[in-house]
Amino acid sequence: MRGLSMKLWTVMTALAGLALTTQLQAAAPTDREQLIGSWNLVSLENHGANGKTFYPFGEHPIGRITYTADGKMMAQIMRAERKPFVTHDLYSGTADEKAAAYDSYVAYYGDFAVDPALHTVTHTVTGSLFPNWTGGQQMRFYELKSDELVLTTKPFHAQGTEVTAHVVWHRVK
Repeated sequence: MRGLSMKLWTVMTALAGLALTTQLQAAAPTDREQLIGSWNLVSLENHGANGKTFYPFGEHPIGRITYTADGKMMAQIMRAERKPFVTHDLYSGTADEKAAAYDSYVAYYGDFAVDPALHTVTHTVTGSLFPNWTGGQQMRFYELKSDELVLTTKPFHAQGTEVTAHVVWHRVK
């Protein structure tokens, strides 16, 4: 009888441990769930194949990226020190003012999907200030560290050379 009690105790302990492990696994948020929310831009650097680092929006850009639970996203990044137009008419401005505004800002929105095995998030772009992105996809490698999100691109051509963008975001609380 004592042997049977020990076996029963062992089985019950194992089952309780399995139940607890299952509960903990179910409670652990997925990478997709961890992305949900808004993130403020910390830094954006383009690392060139030539070893140089470029700051396309200056060394202290500002921006925000937001992921929603229903699979939507939006991202905006701009140079912190943007020169205002002389006019206050939203649809006016000189050609130089418009060019400077375009060169100092990037924005797009759409849907997103996460591949946790590859550590990628893919943005399917519905609309973008840069028209070439509209209707396409922007894939980013991601790293999640508590309240920090790092997004990195595959190499692409910019500023006359091949670069990899390295973008650091901090969760908005």
